[in-house]
Amino acid sequence: MLAVLAWYKRCRAAAPFSTFCVICLGLALSGVPYFQVVLAIGLLCYAGVVRGVPWLRGTATWARWGSFDATVGSLSAAAWLLAAAALLSWYLLLHPNIADIVKAFVPALPLGLLIAGGLIFSMVNAAVEEGAYRGVILHALDRSLGPGFAALLLQALAFGAIHIRGFPRGWLGVGLACIYGLLMGVIRRRAGGMFAPWITHVFTDVVIAGIVVLLARPNQALQPTAGRRTPQFFMTPTSHPPATRALASGGSAPSR
Repeated sequence: MLAVLAWYKRCRAAAPFSTFCVICLGLALSGVPYFQVVLAIGLLCYAGVVRGVPWLRGTATWARWGSFDATVGSLSAAAWLLAAAALLSWYLLLHPNIADIVKAFVPALPLGLLIAGGLIFSMVNAAVEEGAYRGVILHALDRSLGPGFAALLLQALAFGAIHIRGFPRGWLGVGLACIYGLLMGVIRRRAGGMFAPWITHVFTDVVIAGIVVLLARPNQALQPTAGRRTPQFFMTPTSHPPATRALASGGSAPSR
């Protein structure tokens, strides 16, 4: 209803943002398995709407490189170092169960291919998440609420919420992701564009990929099999022929 109203009123801030939200929500509810795919499709539809509707052209002013001066570079490096330390501490101290991430994202391939895949995934995932949260969402909030702390906080909360089952995960993971979202929002505003938060996010995702591939994957392979359900063809039959029962009890098999 709000999306329809935004289009009816020709609200240049809310119309493309509401389209992005409706598409992402519809894809998520329809069962699209990876949220990165949901965000990517939402961004493509957003770009099509902004370029295709005459009265919306020129509204995506966030989609530019921006600056990367000494101040922005220092902020980006500090944010990356803090994120790397937090991620490593979270994994090494809490020993979270991320077997589902290993199963979903780490195929049985040589280590070199896994490293290359991790780099590609880091670049694509950073582009999708930064485009969605520090691009579409923060831009719409800045236009609606003004470029204050409220807009930064709301986009950070939205970013943190998707990490309830991500990396890091749980409520602590949500809190860490919220703080990271705040830092990325500050960097995006200071840089006036998307390159600085994107490259910072890439290096952060490289740390995550390294933890998953180099630490979690070997640990997962060494997990004991106790407690796992045994496949049916390995299970011992519940009834045995007389000869088997006699041998098991220490006697001799009956002669024919």
